[in-house]
Amino acid sequence: MARNQKNFQNFLYVDDNATHWTKRGEDGGAAAAVDGHAAHDGSPTWIDSSRMKVRRIIYQDATTFRTVDPIFYTTAAFNLVALGDIIAVQVEGLATTVNYAAVKKVAERQPSRGTSRQLPDV
Repeated sequence: MARNQKNFQNFLYVDDNATHWTKRGEDGGAAAAVDGHAAHDGSPTWIDSSRMKVRRIIYQDATTFRTVDPIFYTTAAFNLVALGDIIAVQVEGLATTVNYAAVKKVAERQPSRGTSRQLPDV
């Protein structure tokens, strides 16, 4: 039986400060209808690190407890999803999709930046 392969693409990611980034993500994945993705515009690449994480929503299958956590590319798309909302996920080995429900919203994380203090020379 043929199976669907995951494909990836570079998309436009707009952070919480409205700065544009390029972020690699799954093309045509389970959340493609709701994740707010758009074609990238040549902006710098967002690279996840211990200090910088993109916003995600964790969806879970109530029967197997398996999860998927797609990227949400815009704040508006992230805010439109409510806990309990359903997406249809293609599961390997099954001919049909399985409904996964949103169980947790994981907000974006970036390091804080503030102004520095300049001490006078004495």
